[in-house]
Order: sequence, then structure tokens, then C-alpha cells
Amino acid sequence: MNKITGIHRLLISALCITLLSSTINALPVSAEEVKTKTPATEGATAKLPTSWDLTDIYENLDVFEEDMKRVEELLPEVDKLRGTLNSVEGILNSVENPKIIEMKAILDKAAMFSELLESLDASDPMVIGVSSRFSEVSTEYDLAFSFYGPEIMKMPLEERKRIFSDKRLANYSFYFRNYTDDDYTVPSEEEAGAVTVLSTADNNSSIYGILDYIDRPQPYFTYPDGTRGVLSDTVYSRVVSSDKYDQGFRERLYKLRSMSRQQYKNTYAALLDSQMKFNWGRARIYGYESTLDMDLQEEAIEPEVYDKIIQFANSMCPKFSEYYRVKKEMLGLDKFMPCDIDYPVTQYSPGEVSYDESVATGREAVSVWGDEYVKTFDEIITSPHVDVYPADKKTTGEFETLMGNETLPYVLLNFDGTKNYTSTVVHEMGHAVYSQMSAQYQNVYNNNPTIFTQEVASTANEIMFARLMADSATTQEEKLYWLDQEIVLFWGTLMAQAQISEFEDYCYKVIENGGSLSADDLSEKWLQLQRKYYGDNVTVPDHAGIDWARIPHLYYNYYVYKYATSITYAASICNQVEKKGQGEIDAYMRFLKAGNSEPPSELLAIAGVDPLDDATYEAAGELIGELIDEFISEAGGQKDKPMLVPLS
Repeated sequence: MNKITGIHRLLISALCITLLSSTINALPVSAEEVKTKTPATEGATAKLPTSWDLTDIYENLDVFEEDMKRVEELLPEVDKLRGTLNSVEGILNSVENPKIIEMKAILDKAAMFSELLESLDASDPMVIGVSSRFSEVSTEYDLAFSFYGPEIMKMPLEERKRIFSDKRLANYSFYFRNYTDDDYTVPSEEEAGAVTVLSTADNNSSIYGILDYIDRPQPYFTYPDGTRGVLSDTVYSRVVSSDKYDQGFRERLYKLRSMSRQQYKNTYAALLDSQMKFNWGRARIYGYESTLDMDLQEEAIEPEVYDKIIQFANSMCPKFSEYYRVKKEMLGLDKFMPCDIDYPVTQYSPGEVSYDESVATGREAVSVWGDEYVKTFDEIITSPHVDVYPADKKTTGEFETLMGNETLPYVLLNFDGTKNYTSTVVHEMGHAVYSQMSAQYQNVYNNNPTIFTQEVASTANEIMFARLMADSATTQEEKLYWLDQEIVLFWGTLMAQAQISEFEDYCYKVIENGGSLSADDLSEKWLQLQRKYYGDNVTVPDHAGIDWARIPHLYYNYYVYKYATSITYAASICNQVEKKGQGEIDAYMRFLKAGNSEPPSELLAIAGVDPLDDATYEAAGELIGELIDEFISEAGGQKDKPMLVPLS
């Protein structure tokens, strides 16, 4: 996942920054060194750096505070822009003024610093203080700019079109795109200011993180050998994908994972209800017809794209149901459940690998993109900008972030020691390389790619890793294993994300029609969608209804469908690379370097993909269908082979 937190959008005005607290008014400014390291993992022997060094951003808290004071000192410069935004020269000055750029750079750094600290320990008082101080200053900054959009919009449309068509503003054309849109509206300065102030209280996502990662007790369980364990999401994933445990054990952990959140169901529902009502309120203030419409227009995505990906995913349900039927037969199960999906279908096991070995394999997989790509990959992975191992109070999952262009990207992992995790490594490094190339080749207003294209860069790497593994297999069992892994990749990134997005869309429709979200209704809808997507060959138990509470992406506003679109487009790019070779690789590199300088559809066109063409989705469907057919064909030779361990 790529976590992109915008510091300031002149086009849309107020920023909604999710922070821990707004109650602490000042940050202690001692010379204490900033805490930057996660606890060392016992027995770790990796030669590559495995912990963040955040001193690349701020050497200590004194320096952070100096930057916050510098922004406050420079804020009067913003007011000098008033009355100047009716000419090319005035607009140009507003984006190229050195003091404005300095403030933007500082806030980029500070936002990243705050975000990274939160991900290591959101409960640390020092972290809360940093977040609060940043929130205070960034709010002042956004309030100072609340006049910007309204002043420009006072000009007649034809005058705006004349100004923004000037070649001197060509490098900012996508950034300013909305001001020449006939239907674009902005709130008044007073309304924009109000949204900015209210945004400081938009902390539902951080509260969710505290609840789910810190306050919710992670349940204990007993392994078959009698040892005790703690059921984190990382441990769960490792168990259900291992051939060491039978179905009964997997099913117990599956239920235990659900039940650990069930007792907090009403709190989870209230948080999600609050977040979605805030997003819907913001959409109404800005004149959007729906929350989805706000997301699509802010990222310049055509409305048809959302409908196309949901329709495409639904059309693939029968093919995946066929895959699950065969897998159920291969495993000899009377009942096939979601906790069985990741169980290996052959006696082949990729075994455990070190982090260094995982990186080496990942590097080989992405080397298809060429020398410049690999050089950037190496620059990031060998820096202290990758935090590798799980730790107490550290955020679960993974992400990459880069704001501005003054540092390398930062990557958060929770490495579990399996070879399969290499897919996650190359995913996040796909984000990181894309971010870094955008920062190198684009100006500060065009160097922050949207999620819509960011996820293409990450999932393309996952596809390349899966294909490397299948192509380098030396036995039929090994090949079948990796074919299965590639199908699981398409399931998890296309089908599961489309299902989450349908659930999210249902939630927003409830809110937009004046309703509220209740835990029981949410669980009922989640079950309905799970059973639709999995089909008749997978048994989804009632306790899985609460699993919507595991999804932090629901707080990001129409985020997850972009995973589904991205793997669809990435599949097209990877296939073209295999067919066309160097020419397509060169096109893909141009795409990575383009940042967000053009609308997403035009950026994807550079890489040879058309999101509006039905043929794009048909080609992806054919590819997935052929992959499943190949799996079924290969599986024919495995039916009579005994499984490694009994499954029930």
C-alpha cells in the first residue's frame, strides 16, 4: 500500500489529515534524540539495514520545532498573494515563490515524519506531541490558503481558460485542471476555512489504529505441539499458508481472529460511520453529487472506470468458483473455507528465507524493468529507510511513503520469513521506485502520483515475481505451487478488493441517503458479498461477518477499487513487455517518471493501457482464465498424490 498524505492542495483547498490528537498544544523541544528504531528482532542476521533512521528527516525534535516555527514565520507571505491571482504572473508566482515552496517542503517533511513515528508506536506521548504540533501548523497553513480557490473562481470561465492555457503554466496544467472545468465549484473562503478547522478533528483512522493495533487484545492460542502463541495478522497468515497444520487448527484460528473484533463491533461501526459521514459532508460542501464522485474528480478518473472494474470482477466469479472447486477436490476436503485458500496444493514447500535472500529474489524479478530501475531499487533497499520486522505496537501490514523530494522513500514491512513474502517486498518497492523516479523527474506539484497509478507500479512487480517463480520451477509440483500463488494474487488484488469496494459503496449509499451504519447490518452485508464472490464451492461461516472491521482502507475513501484496476492494468503491461520487449519497457519507465503530471488515463496510455476500453478488461479476463485453466491442467497429474499432512 502506498500512503500518500497530501500536505496542501491549492485546487481543492483544505486537507484532511488524520492525526492522533489535537489536544496537545505544544511539543516539548528538548534536545532529546528522535526515537527512530524498532526493537531488534531476535536472531536477525540480515546484512541489509532493517530499521528506519528517521534522522534523515529530522536530526532531533529541536530541528523539527525549528521547522514548525519557520512555517509560522513565513505564513504572512501567503496573504501577499491576495488580489494577485487574476493573471498568469500572479498564478505563476503562487506556485514558484521560493518562500511558498519552502513552506511546502517543510510540511512535506513534517507530515512524513509524523506519519512514520505513528506507525512505530501511535501511543507514545512524544509521537502524539509531534502529530499535534504538525496538525496545528498545517492547519494554519491551510487556513492561510483558504482564499486561493475562491479568488480564482471569481474570474469568468473564459478568462480562467485564457490564463491557464498560457505556455508559462504548462508544467502545472494537470495541477490547475479543475479551474477550467465548466462544472467545477469551490466553497467560499469561509466555508473552506471551516472545513480546514474541522479536518483537525478527522482522526477516526488514527483512533481505529489505536483500537485495532494497540487496545484490542490480540488473543492467545495453543499450537498443536502445546506451545502458546499470540494471534496477530502476520501469525494468522503464516499458519493458513503453511502445510504444517490441519484444517481444524486453521478453522479455530479463523474464528478466533473474527471473535477478537466481534466484542468491539459497535465501536468499529461507530468509527466507520463517523468517518464516512465526515467524507460525505466534505463532498457536499465542495458540490459533489456523491462521495465516490468526489474521489473520482479529485483524481481525474472517469466515472466509467469504477463501474467497469466492479462489473469485470463480478464476471470473473464463475471462473474463480471453478478454481476453488478443483482446489477443494485436490485437498480432499468436504468443506472448503476461506482459511483453506492459501493452503499449498502440493508437497512442494518454498521454505523459509532470510530477508536478504528475499530481497535478492525480488531484485531478480524486477530486473526485467532495466538498469535504471534496478539502480533506484538498490539505492532504496540498501538505505536505512526500510523497517523490516514486526514489533510491539508497530502498525501491521505494509506501506511506502514519500512526500516532497528531500529524502528517499520510506518503506514499512512486517517480514515473516517466508519466500512468499517476497511478493510483498517487491510490491512496496514498486511504490518506492515509482515515488523516487517521480520525485527525480517532476516538479514538486507533479511528483506525487495518485493511488490509481501507484498501485499499477506495485502490482506489476508482484506479477513479475509470480512469473519468475513459475518459470524457474524445476518440478511439476513446484510449478503448480507458484501457479496457485499467482491465482491467489489475482484473487486477493482483483476480486477481494472489488468485494471490499462494493461493501464500501453500500456503506456510503446508506450514509448519503440519510442513514447510519450499524454493526449488525454491516456484518450481514459483508457476509452477503463474501458468499457472492467466493461462490458455492467455498463455505463462509457466519462469524466472518465481522471481518469488515479488519479493513483499515475503508477509512481512506474509495481506495481499494484502485487495487483491482491496477492489477488489471498491470497484467496488460506485463504481457506487453513479454511480447514487445525493450520498447514496452522504455514506455513503462516513461510512465514511472511522469509522476502525476497528466490525468491517470493519459499516464496509463504512455504504458500502453486504456482504462476506458472494454478490451483491456477482456484481455485481463482471458489471462486469468488461461492461468486457471493451466492450473487445472497441471493439477490433473497431482490428484492421486498424497498430501503432506492430513487436512481434517
